[in-house]
Amino acid sequence: MEQTTVMVEFAMCGEEFNPDEVTKLLGILPTKTRIKGSMTDAQYHPAIETTWSLRNYENSINDLDQQLCQIINGLKDKTEILLKLKKEYNLYYMFIIVAYIYNDIESDIYLKRNTLDFISLLDAKLTIEIDTDTDTDTDIY
Repeated sequence: MEQTTVMVEFAMCGEEFNPDEVTKLLGILPTKTRIKGSMTDAQYHPAIETTWSLRNYENSINDLDQQLCQIINGLKDKTEILLKLKKEYNLYYMFIIVAYIYNDIESDIYLKRNTLDFISLLDAKLTIEIDTDTDTDTDIY
């Protein structure tokens, strides 16, 4: 039986910037970085932009705001640096939430005002994707 999984990510994206420099300036180790033009074993095309990202995974959709705040709390005191980097390298920021929901779990999705205020302060894009298991015949008991 599949279990509900939620991925929350902050991504910094742009044409050309040095992810190692960003790591040093922020004092935060990214979950993943990609350099524009680089290839990985699983890809057929080079990366179209450079990215620096933080991710976390949970097995619950009950408090998306709290999960997003786990990332935001690490970034809040770095706001000035983030805004400077954004301007200097023409970056854009994204907060991405992807939920894979199984077994007809129902949950309200809400974000608190201070969470939305921080996303707005960075002029970041917010993307929420909800995927549900629609094949109820796959569970065998």
